Amino acid sequence: MYVQLKKLLNKSDLLKSLRKKLFLAKYELKDIYNSYLSKSTKPTMTPYGFNLLGSSSIHHIAMQKGEFEPEETKLFMEEFSKSDVFIDVGANIGFYSCLARSSDKHVLSIEPLQKNLDFLMENLLANNWTDVEVFPVGLSNKSGLATLYGASSTGASLIDSWAGASKIFKRTIPLTTLDTLVGERFNGKQIFIKVDVEGAEYAALTGAANTMKLIPKPVWVVEICLNEYHPDGINPNYADTFKLFWDNGYEVRTADHHNKLITQNDIEQWVALGKCESGTINYRFAPPENN
Repeated sequence: MYVQLKKLLNKSDLLKSLRKKLFLAKYELKDIYNSYLSKSTKPTMTPYGFNLLGSSSIHHIAMQKGEFEPEETKLFMEEFSKSDVFIDVGANIGFYSCLARSSDKHVLSIEPLQKNLDFLMENLLANNWTDVEVFPVGLSNKSGLATLYGASSTGASLIDSWAGASKIFKRTIPLTTLDTLVGERFNGKQIFIKVDVEGAEYAALTGAANTMKLIPKPVWVVEICLNEYHPDGINPNYADTFKLFWDNGYEVRTADHHNKLITQNDIEQWVALGKCESGTINYRFAPPENN
């Protein structure tokens, strides 16, 4: 009886593993098509008042329709009203860059994936914006070269096998640091920074030590995953990523309508559990008086 039960359990685990592999394969094939083979859409006037084109991926279509990340978009619009400069780290096709530029902000767009970069520049030109600073690089803690993995229009990563992506699609990209790009040229100005780099945020933020210390302190929205997409199961830099901000006098809240305060105790509990209970993977970092 025990042997039969064990065989059934093993068979069940095998089927689950097979289903997961088939799901990932189907997802990746669709993403490869959207990223490399599909024709670009025509420039479409968004509800936000700017033109946007992209691939046929559901993400890009949602951006055109004004349905992409509604909570984040609302939060970003509020931040733009209080900011002078927007730095878009992981700009993708430029949805948030265009949103900021349409609000008359000085914009820096950072995007290393060539297909996205092409769309980004087309979108800027479709709106006659030639004053946006575009940097075709990845960000890390030092300058150099690295491998960018994945075919995804929204999920290419410096981490191998991020979100189950195939190792087949990869390319070499240049790296620099945020401190190098920013320097001291925005001293005295309020900077708002978005960081969405698919798991590589800790290295990018350690290369922004001077930027974190600028006066006034920048406001940041950073995507940070604990166990959602990391190939090793748990993000080894999860707690240290939050600690970087706490050490520099920032307060942490969820970047959603809850605006929930996140404490060091929360992070320690989630790491111990192996599960985040904030209800989001996006966090807002700002000095306490800004919250």
